[in-house]
Amino acid sequence: MNFIEASIEFYFKGVRHTPSAVIELDACMHHRDLTVFFYHHLASENGIGSHTYEFDMMVMEEISFSNPSGLATEFFNEGRFDAEGFRERWLKENIVDILQPIASQHLGIDNLNDHPNVKAALIAAYQAK
Repeated sequence: MNFIEASIEFYFKGVRHTPSAVIELDACMHHRDLTVFFYHHLASENGIGSHTYEFDMMVMEEISFSNPSGLATEFFNEGRFDAEGFRERWLKENIVDILQPIASQHLGIDNLNDHPNVKAALIAAYQAK
Protein backbone atom coordinates (compact mmCIF):
# COMPACT_ATOMS: atom_id res chain seq x y z
CA MET A 1 0.00 0.00 0.00
CA ASN A 2 1.14 3.50 -0.85
CA PHE A 3 0.17 6.42 1.36
CA ILE A 4 1.22 10.02 1.74
CA GLU A 5 0.08 12.83 4.00
CA ALA A 6 -0.94 16.07 2.29
CA SER A 7 -1.30 19.39 4.06
CA ILE A 8 -1.70 23.01 3.12
CA GLU A 9 -1.68 26.35 4.90
CA PHE A 10 -3.85 29.25 3.80
CA TYR A 11 -5.72 32.22 5.19
CA PHE A 12 -9.40 32.89 4.70
CA LYS A 13 -11.13 35.91 6.21
CA GLY A 14 -8.04 36.56 8.32
CA VAL A 15 -8.09 33.08 9.86
CA ARG A 16 -5.23 30.61 9.36
CA HIS A 17 -6.34 27.18 8.11
CA THR A 18 -4.12 24.07 8.00
CA PRO A 19 -6.13 21.18 6.54
CA SER A 20 -4.38 17.84 6.18
CA ALA A 21 -5.31 14.33 5.10
CA VAL A 22 -3.69 10.96 4.52
CA ILE A 23 -4.12 9.87 0.90
CA GLU A 24 -4.23 6.25 -0.16
CA LEU A 25 -2.46 6.59 -3.49
CA ASP A 26 -3.43 3.16 -4.85
CA ALA A 27 -7.10 4.13 -4.64
CA CYS A 28 -6.75 7.38 -6.58
CA MET A 29 -4.78 6.26 -9.62
CA HIS A 30 -7.90 6.34 -11.80
CA HIS A 31 -8.15 10.13 -11.45
CA ARG A 32 -6.81 11.97 -14.50
CA ASP A 33 -5.29 14.91 -12.63
CA LEU A 34 -3.86 13.87 -9.28
CA THR A 35 -3.16 17.44 -8.19
CA VAL A 36 -6.82 18.39 -8.63
CA PHE A 37 -7.79 15.22 -6.76
CA PHE A 38 -5.43 16.09 -3.89
CA TYR A 39 -7.01 19.53 -3.45
CA HIS A 40 -10.53 18.11 -3.55
CA HIS A 41 -9.58 15.32 -1.13
CA LEU A 42 -8.07 17.82 1.31
CA ALA A 43 -11.20 19.95 1.10
CA SER A 44 -13.56 17.01 1.55
CA GLU A 45 -11.66 15.55 4.49
CA ASN A 46 -11.65 18.93 6.23
CA GLY A 47 -15.21 20.10 5.62
CA ILE A 48 -14.38 22.64 2.93
CA GLY A 49 -16.88 22.84 0.09
CA SER A 50 -15.40 22.67 -3.40
CA HIS A 51 -17.58 25.55 -4.62
CA THR A 52 -16.66 28.07 -1.92
CA TYR A 53 -14.37 31.09 -1.63
CA GLU A 54 -12.53 29.17 1.09
CA PHE A 55 -11.69 26.44 -1.44
CA ASP A 56 -10.65 29.09 -3.98
CA MET A 57 -8.19 30.50 -1.45
CA MET A 58 -6.89 27.03 -0.58
CA VAL A 59 -6.07 26.05 -4.17
CA MET A 60 -3.95 29.17 -4.56
CA GLU A 61 -1.41 27.61 -2.16
CA GLU A 62 0.95 24.71 -2.77
CA ILE A 63 0.30 21.37 -1.10
CA SER A 64 3.06 20.08 1.16
CA PHE A 65 3.61 16.34 1.53
CA SER A 66 5.05 14.20 4.31
CA ASN A 67 5.18 10.66 5.68
CA PRO A 68 5.22 8.70 2.40
CA SER A 69 5.05 4.92 2.47
CA GLY A 70 5.69 2.18 -0.04
CA LEU A 71 6.61 3.23 -3.56
CA ALA A 72 5.69 6.85 -2.72
CA THR A 73 8.97 7.21 -0.78
CA GLU A 74 10.87 7.13 -4.09
CA PHE A 75 8.93 10.13 -5.42
CA PHE A 76 9.05 12.28 -2.27
CA ASN A 77 11.70 14.92 -1.62
CA GLU A 78 11.65 17.73 0.94
CA GLY A 79 7.89 18.21 1.09
CA ARG A 80 7.31 17.69 -2.62
CA PHE A 81 5.74 14.68 -4.29
CA ASP A 82 6.19 13.80 -7.97
CA ALA A 83 2.65 12.53 -8.52
CA GLU A 84 3.03 11.94 -12.26
CA GLY A 85 6.29 10.06 -11.82
CA PHE A 86 4.61 7.95 -9.15
CA ARG A 87 1.62 7.28 -11.43
CA GLU A 88 3.84 6.15 -14.33
CA ARG A 89 5.79 3.75 -12.13
CA TRP A 90 2.65 2.52 -10.35
CA LEU A 91 0.97 1.76 -13.68
CA LYS A 92 4.02 -0.12 -14.96
CA GLU A 93 3.98 -2.28 -11.84
CA ASN A 94 0.20 -2.76 -11.61
CA ILE A 95 -1.24 -2.58 -15.11
CA VAL A 96 -1.33 -6.33 -15.74
CA ASP A 97 -3.23 -6.83 -12.47
CA ILE A 98 -5.74 -4.22 -13.65
CA LEU A 99 -6.12 -5.66 -17.16
CA GLN A 100 -6.09 -9.40 -16.39
CA PRO A 101 -9.72 -9.58 -15.19
CA ILE A 102 -10.82 -7.75 -18.36
CA ALA A 103 -8.89 -10.19 -20.54
CA SER A 104 -10.38 -13.15 -18.67
CA GLN A 105 -13.96 -11.89 -18.81
CA HIS A 106 -14.07 -10.55 -22.37
CA LEU A 107 -11.40 -12.50 -24.21
CA GLY A 108 -11.20 -15.79 -22.30
CA ILE A 109 -7.48 -15.23 -21.65
CA ASP A 110 -6.38 -16.48 -18.24
CA ASN A 111 -2.77 -15.26 -18.51
CA LEU A 112 -2.02 -12.09 -20.48
CA ASN A 113 1.69 -12.86 -20.41
CA ASP A 114 0.99 -15.83 -22.73
CA HIS A 115 -0.47 -13.40 -25.32
CA PRO A 116 2.02 -10.54 -25.72
CA ASN A 117 0.21 -8.90 -28.67
CA VAL A 118 -3.11 -8.81 -26.83
CA LYS A 119 -1.34 -7.59 -23.69
CA ALA A 120 0.33 -4.77 -25.63
CA ALA A 121 -2.96 -3.77 -27.26
CA LEU A 122 -4.81 -3.68 -23.92
CA ILE A 123 -2.03 -1.65 -22.31
CA ALA A 124 -2.08 0.84 -25.20
CA ALA A 125 -5.87 1.14 -24.96
CA TYR A 126 -5.72 1.59 -21.19
CA GLN A 127 -3.09 4.30 -21.44
CA ALA A 128 -4.82 6.23 -24.25
CA LYS A 129 -6.32 9.39 -22.88
